Amino acid sequence: MTSTTPRIIAVGNLKGGSSKTTLAVNVASALAEHGAVVLVDADAQGTAAAWGEAGKLPVAVQSIPLADDGQAAFAAWLSKLVALKASAAFVVVDLPPNLGGVTTAALTIADLFLVPVTPSGMDLRATEKALQLLRQARQVRGGEKPFALLVPSRVDRRTAAGREIEGVLSDFREQVGPAISARAAHVDAFGAGQWIGAYAPRSVGHVEIEALAAVVRRMVAR
Repeated sequence: MTSTTPRIIAVGNLKGGSSKTTLAVNVASALAEHGAVVLVDADAQGTAAAWGEAGKLPVAVQSIPLADDGQAAFAAWLSKLVALKASAAFVVVDLPPNLGGVTTAALTIADLFLVPVTPSGMDLRATEKALQLLRQARQVRGGEKPFALLVPSRVDRRTAAGREIEGVLSDFREQVGPAISARAAHVDAFGAGQWIGAYAPRSVGHVEIEALAAVVRRMVAR
């Protein structure tokens, strides 16, 4: 992957609490080992931007909030995003939750929709709605893009739901990625302004993120 073929990876779901920003920051940082990355914080809460304030992440972080304010607002946001593509191999967008219109708009330009899903009934319902938006975007674009990757998130294998999450997600008929387990190190890494690979290199959390990033690279190269 080179900067001449930038790829846009949208990270989101329609429910908060799925560790969306943790996934966006860490996958973006892992991808930085393979090309320049811009991480776009499109969520008005600004968590990803706050994470990057210390300047310790290996990616450029841009705060470009995206609100559900109609086509004109999205067009302005899109023009900023397109400008960023010129200097990056990957653009990772941390989408806001709960805004279906925003998600739909972002998916019209994304190469990959990365969807973190925790082992809970509420998350599964939100994921079903998010995938409906994904399929609408594919119809508008007239092809198979954006690709989708469902990511089991905050997984605790000691619970029945945690042990069964991959099987449950496979029912959505989209690719299921490597699981990201619940790790205190992710919370601590945020406090330190670092990604997991810098804060706890070679830890289980780091290995899991690297495995996920490898799948992401293969998917966006298609």
